[in-house]
Amino acid sequence: MWVIVLLKKITAFLFVLLFAFPNVAYSSSFSASSVCVMDMTTRQMLYENNIYEHRSVASTTKIMTCFLACKSGNLDKTIKITSQMLDECEGTMLYLKAGDTVTLYDLCVGMMLASGNDCANAVAFTLSGSLKAFADLMNSTASKLGMNNTHFITPSGLDDDKPYSCAYDMALLSANAMENEFFSEIVSMQSAEVTVSGEKKTIYNHNKLLGYNLKDGEFVGIKTGFTENAGRCLVSAKKYNGNTIICVTLNCPDDWDAHTYFTEICEQKYNAVSISNVISIDTVGSEKAYVKCTYNKKRYLLGSVKVLEYYFPFVYAPVKKGDKLGEVIVYYNNKILERLPIEADEDVKEYGKQQSGTPSKVYG
Repeated sequence: MWVIVLLKKITAFLFVLLFAFPNVAYSSSFSASSVCVMDMTTRQMLYENNIYEHRSVASTTKIMTCFLACKSGNLDKTIKITSQMLDECEGTMLYLKAGDTVTLYDLCVGMMLASGNDCANAVAFTLSGSLKAFADLMNSTASKLGMNNTHFITPSGLDDDKPYSCAYDMALLSANAMENEFFSEIVSMQSAEVTVSGEKKTIYNHNKLLGYNLKDGEFVGIKTGFTENAGRCLVSAKKYNGNTIICVTLNCPDDWDAHTYFTEICEQKYNAVSISNVISIDTVGSEKAYVKCTYNKKRYLLGSVKVLEYYFPFVYAPVKKGDKLGEVIVYYNNKILERLPIEADEDVKEYGKQQSGTPSKVYG
């Protein structure tokens, strides 16, 4: 039997410290055509400017191509490169040749780090059999994700035929893609070794934000892009106090500095939330009437949390400091954010003869 306690967002024991910050202002020093900054967990907008304007997004298109490959579950599959896969390739390349063999995983690495258009085409043919069929898959997936201002034509983002998207849609796509462990692993690499026809080669990520020495977090992805039509495009993901901030700039000449600036000022929108309580659980078989338990965790979040406590109504002595006597479940945005153990803060010695039976004393 458990004691279940629901602590609402503000009680005597759950302290939620909310700090009021001014609205984030747009800096005129950055000339991006579109900017979208989004919290990855909640999809809440942290900053927006022309987020629904249709624009070419260049090689950030490869975010969708890689996402679909990672979702396929066949990343270990070995692909034989055909001349058909290479027919319409130009621009940045891994310089694959017809007859080469390479895994689907390494094609994704080549596509996201070196921005290989040949890798993107090879992925498209592997998953769908043709560029047209793959474009259909890209667009149907975009529709399911709620990307209502997007139309893909190529897997690489070459924009001769005028594909388009918008900053909001690219942020939404990136938030979904970064939840895939294979995708997030690939886009966080500063460099990687790929194997083509048994020959290893080292490639380097075009994303210069990776490895930045920041005092308040780190960039962990995701993709650069450039064409004459699109201008400089950049999608980044930054870790900040347990959160991930997605930032998209389209047609922004100074995108490296812009992403550092926008993510830093948007961090001010997160509130310091202290999740804590002191619990007394009755004891049986000891001179001490109860054992004291506490938990304490600080998080930075955009809103309130709901906390459920599960713990025994009583425990039998002896109890050792650190014994797990229950669990706290923290809900945020209607999902489980984390689980915290409820542990004894002290030893409780046994007094006299313990009652018969073997009641459960430690949760788990």
